[in-house]
Amino acid sequence: MGFLVSILESLCTGQAYLPTIVFVTRVPHLRAAAVAYLLLYNVMFIVPLLAILAATYLGVRSETLGNLLRKRLSLAKFAMAGLFAGLALFLMMTRQRFQHGHPLDYVPDMPNQ
Repeated sequence: MGFLVSILESLCTGQAYLPTIVFVTRVPHLRAAAVAYLLLYNVMFIVPLLAILAATYLGVRSETLGNLLRKRLSLAKFAMAGLFAGLALFLMMTRQRFQHGHPLDYVPDMPNQ
């Protein structure tokens, strides 16, 4: 069962992992930062799963979780919209730094295909 879940999850998470790993293998001076970002990505991916596991372990029924989600759905959507707006603002504010010699600007030569 775990293998099947891993295969299905790789269709989603693989889109973040594979390009990052390929890029990092070609740019050795970015390895430490890339590993840190991958660890952060893993933590952010796993924390909600652990929260749900803890809630069910403590006896919260799936119906209760479903009702809570229905009651708080608009709040959750507003929170996610705020998060993404904040990320967009962050990207726009740091754009100048990335355009003027920042290490992330380096793109290795790709072999012709």
